[in-house]
Amino acid sequence: MVIKDPEVAKLLADETRRSILHNLRHFEMTPCQLAKLLNKSVSSIMHHLNALEKAGLVEQTRSVVKGNLVERYYRASAKIFVISYVLSEGLVPGSEEIAQWTREICRNAVKGLEAFGFKLSEGDAEELLNLVERYSHLEQAAREEAISRYSSPMQIDKPALKLILSILTDLRLYNDREFLEVLNNIKRKLEG
Repeated sequence: MVIKDPEVAKLLADETRRSILHNLRHFEMTPCQLAKLLNKSVSSIMHHLNALEKAGLVEQTRSVVKGNLVERYYRASAKIFVISYVLSEGLVPGSEEIAQWTREICRNAVKGLEAFGFKLSEGDAEELLNLVERYSHLEQAAREEAISRYSSPMQIDKPALKLILSILTDLRLYNDREFLEVLNNIKRKLEG
């Protein structure tokens, strides 16, 4: 599912909601099961589930009556959620917060390069941040294009689907001159 509404995308900024979606992508679960798994109160989980359901990210699948209790089961509405690149670039009114969140992820990625043995000066880190951010936007746009091609109701298991999307994304980027230039500039910064 490609998320193009900034208000829906903002829901994914919350770690608990991301954890709920992650689990519901794999398993049909009740609020009680999620609360136990995530070490949260049932009322907190219900609050998050209601917001996610209202946004169309989760759906109730069934209800089971046990005595005088009704257990509701939920699942994610999609196996993969992608925030549209137009939101991550702040191109849509109301998406500025998402663009800041995306920039912070890129900033953390650049900082994380140190764990892989790359030492960067402050100036190089700032230049690399801009390159990584552009890399992320171009890659996200290509992935979104690949996802939008999925039109058949055919069931594909998750590992195969991820591989297909990766291949289609890479093929799109292979022919993108700007992406290749950004990638070469990142390579030079890291080798340099």
